[in-house]
Formats: sequence, C-alpha cells, structure tokens
Amino acid sequence: MADRREIANEGLAAYVGITAPETPRFLLANNFLLEYFEPFGKAEQEYNYETCIAMETLYTEDEKNERQLRYSFDRFLRKYLGEDSIREGNSRLNRNRHYYFPVTQNMLASSTPTLRHMLFYLQNIGKNFDFKKTQALLEQYIFQDDTGINHIFRILFQNQEEKSRLKSGVDKKAVDSFWSMLESAERGRMVKLGGQLNGDLETLLTHRYFCGLDFYRRYNYLAVLLTSYVIQYIVCRAGSSACILCQGAPIDSRLNGAVHRASCNNYANIRKLFPKLLTDFYKDAITKNPENEILRIRASEQEIYINNKEFNAFFRENNLARKTNLHYEDIRKTFELGEGEERKLSVEELVMRYIDLTGSRRGSTLTKISSTLPTSGRQIDMIFPRNRSRQKYFAMSETLSEFYVRLYLARKNQKYDYLDNFIEDLQNRYRIVIKKSAEGEKMLRSMRITLNAQEYAKNQAAFIDVLNNINCLIKLSDSGYVVTLPEEKGAFKLI
Repeated sequence: MADRREIANEGLAAYVGITAPETPRFLLANNFLLEYFEPFGKAEQEYNYETCIAMETLYTEDEKNERQLRYSFDRFLRKYLGEDSIREGNSRLNRNRHYYFPVTQNMLASSTPTLRHMLFYLQNIGKNFDFKKTQALLEQYIFQDDTGINHIFRILFQNQEEKSRLKSGVDKKAVDSFWSMLESAERGRMVKLGGQLNGDLETLLTHRYFCGLDFYRRYNYLAVLLTSYVIQYIVCRAGSSACILCQGAPIDSRLNGAVHRASCNNYANIRKLFPKLLTDFYKDAITKNPENEILRIRASEQEIYINNKEFNAFFRENNLARKTNLHYEDIRKTFELGEGEERKLSVEELVMRYIDLTGSRRGSTLTKISSTLPTSGRQIDMIFPRNRSRQKYFAMSETLSEFYVRLYLARKNQKYDYLDNFIEDLQNRYRIVIKKSAEGEKMLRSMRITLNAQEYAKNQAAFIDVLNNINCLIKLSDSGYVVTLPEEKGAFKLI
C-alpha cells in the first residue's frame, strides 16, 4: 500500500499538472522525443573508447600512447555527444546513468518524466494535432542528419540498429484524465495553447531557418521551444489576464527603477499560482466528504479534534497529511484555541491555517512544483537573477530574443519585418509585454501593476539594444526598425 505522503504528493502533482522541473532543457527534449520513439538503449549504456573498440569501429596500433588516446577520445565523445552539457545542467544526475544528445536513436534513454508528460498532453488537447505527422517531422529533424560530425558518429556507431522504433500515440482517455483538474475556462485556454504549441513546433521542424542549421543548434532550439511552453503553461493556468512583463534586457541601468519593481511584482504574481493551486486542492479534497460541510475544531486534553476526529488523522484520511504528526501546541497556537475551547470554522479558513502551519514541514512537494517556473526560466535565459534570490523577474536575454525573432520570421516565412509587428506578436501570442499598449496595460492592471509611458519607452529602448547586439535589428530611421536574422542582415537593401 502506498505511503499516505506519496498519495498526497501524487494528488497535488496531478492537480497542478507537473511534479518538478526537467533539467537541463536537453533532458526535457529527450523525454519529449520518448513520447514518439521507443528507447533503444538504457541509461546504463556508456559510449566511450571501450565501446567503439568492442564494436570494431575504432582501431589503433599506437600502444605507446594508448592511454592518452583513450583519454582524449573519451573527452571528445562526452563533449560532442552532450553528456558534459547535460551533467552541467543537472549535477544531481546519477553517475551510473548516462544521457546523451540523440545523435542516433540508440542514445535515447528514458529518465523520470517529472513534467508528467504535460507537453505531450498539451499537444493532444490542442486542435489539429496529427501524431503521425509530428512523429515523421521529428524523425527527419533529429535523426536524419548525416553531415559534419554526425557523419563521424554514424561510422563509429554503424552497428547500431537503424530502423526507427515508433510509438503509436496515446489513448484519448489518458488525455482527458490528465486535464480533468481544469475548469471549463481553463480548458479553453489550454486548447488554444496546445494548438499554438503544435503550430510553433511544426514551424521549427519544417522551416529552413531551423532545418538548415547544424544538429546542435537544431536540437538546442527544439529544447528552448519546449521549455518555453512550460512557462506558457504556468502563465496560462495563472489566469486569462496573466501576462509576462519582460524587462527589455536582463541588466540595464535605465530599468533599475519602476520597470524593475514592476517586473519583480509581475513574477511574484505568476508564482502565486502554486500556493493557490495547493489551497484549491486541499479545499476540494476536504469538501468531497459531506461530513465536512460544517467544521468544528476543539482542544481537549493535549489533543486537537476536527469533527471529533484527531487532527492529524483528519488530514491523513483526506490524503492530505504527511507521515510526520503535528504537535499539539503548534496546532493550538495556529488556530488560536484555548484549552477546552471549541469553535466553528470554514473550509477555507481551515486550509489557510493548515498551510501556514505546515509550510516549513510540507515545503518539499510544493517547493519542487513551484521550482518549475524559475528553473525553466533559467534554462532559456528568461528569468533572472540566476541565483536563489527571491526577487526574480522576467527579461529578454540575447539568446531568447534571437530565438523568438527566428521563430517569428519562420512563422511568417519572411526575411524581415517591422519591429513593432514583432513586439505586438510577442504580446498577442505569448503574453510577453515589452512596450505600452492598451491590451498589455489591461492585463497588467488586473495584476495591480502600472507603468507610465516613459518607463515603457525605456524598456523598449533596452530591448532595441539587445536586438542590435545580436545583429537582429536594422535601423531605418530614428523611430523605425526592422527585425531580421543575423545571417540575413547583410543582404538587406532599402527599396
């Protein structure tokens, strides 16, 4: 029988839709690919000098320098097969397990999907999702590159099975079960977001702005896209008016005042989603029992009772309590009860005080789920600072800005477009607010955040500098700009 703590944690994770972040973004992408392809290998499989010697795809007669050759060759593989990058992004990975970029399908090894397959279920709930088509596009995008260093790897690992092992999709009942925690309005937002993910993914998998790049850049962009939709999911669940007020640059002296304070407040508002979902989860669990319609709490002879049930037992029966019991004096003080006193309280009051009481003890589950936002944001250079500071904020870094410019122009199938159109698209499609607009101000006001026109102008100016630094901007006039890709900038000519 499962431990009550595990049941409670699983219930909360199902209600939120995620368990913890998947890091680094490359491992998240690997897990996403496993929704479409069966894993060939196992995480215990290591690719090194010994592997290639055993496969007879590597041969050397230099016995004198064999030790140095072995060392150099293993470093080469760890670097270019991605093991070093994946371990740098997650130092807690088991040293006996090995994860690689999926240069070949044999290198796809399963790991714990802490996102609970959320991205895949988001695809399935979206309109116009074609599993077989997406599967074929992913196979072409990831596994059909035989150029550059990938050609060397195909020689080294030529004895591996080449034929794809394809999965067959997911049962509709599993999709409906995953999204059962949503209310109708939330579900409508998720349907729209899922369709948007499908559209962006198809663009990335088919357009030359991505497909024409080398394997490593292609795989990085796929990982960034998928991770960005983890953040989009969180913002979408935060409410119909929730948005991301992004600083135009991670660090800029012009933004140290009102813009920075507003950005920090915006992040804090988004992060409130997690304790809110915890509260709702508790309330739903307690109200499912008709006996809990009226709640009476009393203190008697060193015990606290709720509806004549011992306090800790009450929460365990509702699959909400951890194994650790709470102490009498702590409970009595939290609920402001005198010895022998009894009083009524609402479910909401019970839940709020219980969360306050168990905050430090219960932190593990909620903290893991809540950490999905800052961790995912850090993975794509969208949330700063990178340390554990509580005062975090969203910002448009150079790497993130280049990605969104590339994706925008690919979706439009254009080499250039006006900056204003690009910024408007960021807001309309991804709820990323950078400059002053009626809709953006409306969303921010719902979060009790206001900025004047001058502050918005400073923010846009900082963003313009970021785009200019990465060669994604062409200046037409003092107020007119065009966005483009770095590789296309030199070809631009005024008509």
